[in-house]
Amino acid sequence: MNKQSILSIVSMASKIASKVGVAGLITSVAMLSQTANAANNVSTTIPLDMSGMNITKHEIAVMQVLSEICPPMLNSKQKQRFYKAYNVQLHELMPTLEDPKAAIQYLSTQQDYRQILQGMRSWTLSFPKQDNKALCEDMANAAF
Repeated sequence: MNKQSILSIVSMASKIASKVGVAGLITSVAMLSQTANAANNVSTTIPLDMSGMNITKHEIAVMQVLSEICPPMLNSKQKQRFYKAYNVQLHELMPTLEDPKAAIQYLSTQQDYRQILQGMRSWTLSFPKQDNKALCEDMANAAF
């Protein structure tokens, strides 16, 4: 998949974000990154045994990368809304965990997740800054 086709898909995903919400957008971005990284053939599911829930490491990595790149691009009011949306989204992705941020910290110690996270960082930063800023603003403006 070349950069232009990814941009087209991300552009389309941004346009429908208001219809499907942030959860759909994050899942779409994670699925795109899984497609782009399919050659790695690494298992991407973390079983969270407490309730039988499954979430992909790519979805978690998308959230982590957004938490890294978005705050510096947003004004203070947008940052507050972004953090609220981020926390809501983490709890929706990992509803059985009391502290999803702790799960992300734990995952960050795992080699396979660090590889996925690094790939997600590189992939995200390959897009123009204005595209990433628009994605961050979309998340900050999400209605919860």
